[in-house]
Amino acid sequence: MLNTSISRYRESQITSTSPEKTIFMLYDGAIRFLGLAMKELEEKNNMPEKARLIEKTVKIIDHLQSCLDQEKGGVIAENLDKLYDYMSIKLTEANLRNDIPKMREVLNLLLTIRDGWKNICDKSAGNDNSNKNFIHPPDDSGFDAAASEPERKVGVKV
Repeated sequence: MLNTSISRYRESQITSTSPEKTIFMLYDGAIRFLGLAMKELEEKNNMPEKARLIEKTVKIIDHLQSCLDQEKGGVIAENLDKLYDYMSIKLTEANLRNDIPKMREVLNLLLTIRDGWKNICDKSAGNDNSNKNFIHPPDDSGFDAAASEPERKVGVKV
């Protein structure tokens, strides 16, 4: 019963938000699942759960990729398409080899892109409040922003 209620709530959240906010929520989900996968590997050595969470992350990335409009998006959509391919490949490799640095690399890329979507969401909502707390993953993600901050230097043009 509780899972059904949660599912309905999440569905209503998605259907009642702007496309920009929906994409932002997808990035949040990918970041959350990948952070949890890293936590399962590092703290519990739980391979089946790590694999399941990475698979969820890859599915979200695949969905984001399928939503790209190459015609309207031009070079940005083309670059995102390549970046999504890259992230999927890295996550597959990380899953096979239990490679935390590759997972962290993809996590940092997702955080960087989500930061950009935060700005888009702010502008489409009519405010440019950069103090909103949209840029941090949920508390239960297992992601420690302070520990990963030095690794956020990613040279990717989007």
